[in-house]
Amino acid sequence: MIYLKKFELLDEDLDSHYRTIYASGRGICDKNTPDEYYPLGLFNPNFTGQRIQQLDFEDITIVYGGNGSGKTTLLNIMVEKLEVFRCKRYLQTELFAYYIDNCRYDLNFNKLPPNSKFLASDDIFDHILSVREENKGVKSNKSEEQEFHQLANRQYRSVYPDGIHLDFESPDVHKDLEQLKRFNMAQRKTRKQFYRSRAGEMQRQYSNGENALMFFDKNIEKDALYFLDEPENSLSPKFQLKLKTLIEDSVRYKNCQFVIATHSPFILSLYDAKIYNLDTTPVTVERWHELENIRYYYDFFKMNKDFFENPK
Repeated sequence: MIYLKKFELLDEDLDSHYRTIYASGRGICDKNTPDEYYPLGLFNPNFTGQRIQQLDFEDITIVYGGNGSGKTTLLNIMVEKLEVFRCKRYLQTELFAYYIDNCRYDLNFNKLPPNSKFLASDDIFDHILSVREENKGVKSNKSEEQEFHQLANRQYRSVYPDGIHLDFESPDVHKDLEQLKRFNMAQRKTRKQFYRSRAGEMQRQYSNGENALMFFDKNIEKDALYFLDEPENSLSPKFQLKLKTLIEDSVRYKNCQFVIATHSPFILSLYDAKIYNLDTTPVTVERWHELENIRYYYDFFKMNKDFFENPK
């Protein structure tokens, strides 16, 4: 399902014009200071030689290129212009808002599906770390609740040495009631039942690759547009192939559309993906096995095929 049909970047002439105005106002003369103008000039052939004015989308569209080619920037420009949900706020330069204000796009429908998302590799790492932190908290609470259960099951004076007194006029009476509820629960439940109900369950610790794959499986819903920024990070080849299957199945059975920034040969080989090669000037559309860097993989394994075919 194609939701986003076309995206037009800032016009080259307008890009150059605003860059000149900004430079004169800041007293900047050197043309080779891209950080001062970011993202102005990044896709302008007058400054970088890299030409890409418009992207046309298929069910799966990939922007490919080496480090510094602008593939992540391209995704962020589209995500911010389309106001797609993202887990973290994107820190923009002062010119970024101007840039996206002057971009244009065409949709196949009146608006994007509300559950469309931008999923970055940082989101996966945050998810893995949050699971670890939650488990630390559960482990700490578990120890505390176990100790309380032992006290409560001796006699009530081990918890209430002066007896149980509730002052309903006290502003802290809710704390006293909560403690009494905790005390009664400790006496009714077994130790295991008690600390599980109080401290919570620890989440199973999976490998980073398993966690990453589960993260995508959970977040990729039906009928939506997804932007994925280098989803292969933290994934072994085995799990990259599983993610490839998940994406292809989501297109086929869930009516999803994907725009992906990647240089993984496994993700690049997604079935019928349209690939924009940002390493070429001007930017070209190529098939995954035509990309120069993929040829390096092919040549390397071809040169060493005897290790696989005739192991000793």
